[in-house]
Amino acid sequence: MGMNDHWAYFGDGNAARIVECKDIINNKTGVQKVKFIFIPSEKIENQYDIKVEQDPSTKMIIREYKKTNVIFLERGVGRTRCWVTLDFNGGPTVASRREQIFTDVINDNDRLLRSAEASKNRLQQELDTERLQKTESLKIQANMIKQVASARGRYDEEVNDGERE
Repeated sequence: MGMNDHWAYFGDGNAARIVECKDIINNKTGVQKVKFIFIPSEKIENQYDIKVEQDPSTKMIIREYKKTNVIFLERGVGRTRCWVTLDFNGGPTVASRREQIFTDVINDNDRLLRSAEASKNRLQQELDTERLQKTESLKIQANMIKQVASARGRYDEEVNDGERE
């Protein structure tokens, strides 16, 4: 990426020039990240103790953020704009906390949905068992009625479709 017009804006209001960025995946965890080489603003340099990490001659610094915390508004050869919901050091901001609230709500709803699905399956199982028991009970009652009727001499073994000959 050239040094034309490439900027990252952070959830705390800071900005840094992007020298290079690429998508990476941690092979062990499968977590997708975006790796940046930045030239941070003076404000970032003053706000965060990053001198040790910076290249002294170019002032460049490497940072990685989870892909879910990086939103590319525009990503091109000549111009890039992205919004990192975290602060420069990867700490929480109002934006990232709001995103976390939405994520928590989605996860809570997902748990509720799975719980409701499990309850539905359990109730379906109970209903199927109850139906089977009722069917067996009706069969037993029908056999008992046949036996009683047969004992009284009222049951004709050659009944066709419920009609006597």
